[in-house]
Amino acid sequence: MPIEITRFVTGPIETNTYIVSNEKKTCLVVDPSSDCGEVLSHIRTAAMTLEAIVLTHGHFDHILGIPEILDKYPNTPVWAHSGDRALIAKTEYNGSFLIGRAFMYNGPLEELSEKTTRIGGFDCTVFHVPGHTPGGCAIVFDGHCLSGDSLFAGSVGRSDFEYSDGEILIKNIKGKLLVLPDSTIVYPGHGGRTTIGREKRLNPFLNER
Repeated sequence: MPIEITRFVTGPIETNTYIVSNEKKTCLVVDPSSDCGEVLSHIRTAAMTLEAIVLTHGHFDHILGIPEILDKYPNTPVWAHSGDRALIAKTEYNGSFLIGRAFMYNGPLEELSEKTTRIGGFDCTVFHVPGHTPGGCAIVFDGHCLSGDSLFAGSVGRSDFEYSDGEILIKNIKGKLLVLPDSTIVYPGHGGRTTIGREKRLNPFLNER
């Protein structure tokens, strides 16, 4: 079933929050930062049913909007990789103190693990891409890759946190994402979209090692 991916720029550091939707009017929200009014308005105006919140990783700017979403859509399951549970649940790890907030989410989490799976009504393949965070993931829906903060247009995720590893990040990007078809559209956690083919050719971080 064809899907549509709609981008919203949210939160204090311009995070890309995505709505993944289909013809059945069901949807997923991926990486909700704060100030999700437009996200919620889009779901409501399009009369869509929200089936899940999906987190590519646990940094504050990708999780701040969880309470806003759950306030309007209670009992919506939240999916995240177990490697980032500590980030999601602890202010000192997820970085929210950097913006003067002590944010954490301690609600239930569904396990996002590396496999071909189904989230709500959506078939997808989850790739575990640690390096930026221990539990960072990229999620592929039929030629569309939501890469979180692992792979950007012309760049890769930061690896200067105590729990990060730049070499592991590059290894995982090359071994798991760059083997996808060149036509795969990449929707990163910040900035504009790109393609796997473009990043294979032009991304300096992937061509220097």
